[in-house]
Amino acid sequence: MGEVETAAPIAVPEGGGEQEPPEEPVSWSPEVEVCLFHAMLGHKPVGVNRHFHMICIRDKFSQNIGRQVSSKVIWDHLGTMYDMQALHESEILPFPNLEKNFNLPDEIFQSVREGERIGTEL
Repeated sequence: MGEVETAAPIAVPEGGGEQEPPEEPVSWSPEVEVCLFHAMLGHKPVGVNRHFHMICIRDKFSQNIGRQVSSKVIWDHLGTMYDMQALHESEILPFPNLEKNFNLPDEIFQSVREGERIGTEL
């Protein structure tokens, strides 16, 4: 007891992290683009939930073409077809996002500053 076992050091490839094999480019034929559009049915890659929708698009698209494709490849291709930034900015937020100035009431602010507890009794 009291002895600490040490494990052998793990070899880390140069660059400091795991290296993924370089992804082979997608040949964007009309048939492959149709697969992308089918994967996009019901998923808009714009707005506040665009990254969640992209995960669904990527999974469906990869399944349709029979190989894994990264989200970046899909984002890049969509960027060649559409002005994604303009589409994102034109998306209506599903919740109000108004900014209002807020001032903490002085009595609460002073109590907090003095370290008092407010509204709790022991």
